[in-house]
Amino acid sequence: MSLQVSFRVVGLYCYFENLQVPNVTAQSSVKDVMNGIKSVKTDFDYSSVNMGGKEIVNSLSYKFGTSSTVPYNVSGPPADGFRDLTNSIGNTSLVWQYYRSVTGSIDGSVSEIKLITKGQPSFATTALDTNDPFFGSIPANFNISTYNLTWRLVQIQMAPEKQAKFLYAQAQAYQEA
Repeated sequence: MSLQVSFRVVGLYCYFENLQVPNVTAQSSVKDVMNGIKSVKTDFDYSSVNMGGKEIVNSLSYKFGTSSTVPYNVSGPPADGFRDLTNSIGNTSLVWQYYRSVTGSIDGSVSEIKLITKGQPSFATTALDTNDPFFGSIPANFNISTYNLTWRLVQIQMAPEKQAKFLYAQAQAYQEA
């Protein structure tokens, strides 16, 4: 069994459109889907850290090459080579956030529906198809063709206590590696 997923990491030029990911379902965790992607696309990798019982992505990397797909909103192909981005912790921090959606059709009209959760739950425990009913639901007649998973490095303000937790978790992860 496999699931069709379009996967993107903004900033790394990592884009896999309509990738068949083996051994996962829509109910698999985002982490399991990413591990499935790693098994198919060996130029992609990531690391995570445990922050107070919540596993979070710490870094993402990708080796862009001649066989890579240029993301749809990039003006031209980037130079080939290895790229990686890591969380940066300080008063103004850069942290990885993921976004999920589904692409499908209703009566032949193709559209995309965002899957929303409150906050940013751990990617290790959140199913790819999780959608908070408060924000609406996917119509019964919506025929899903692809699950979409996007990662972005976003800038946030972070209290000193949270900074310390992040830095401790990163240090622990590096010691264990």
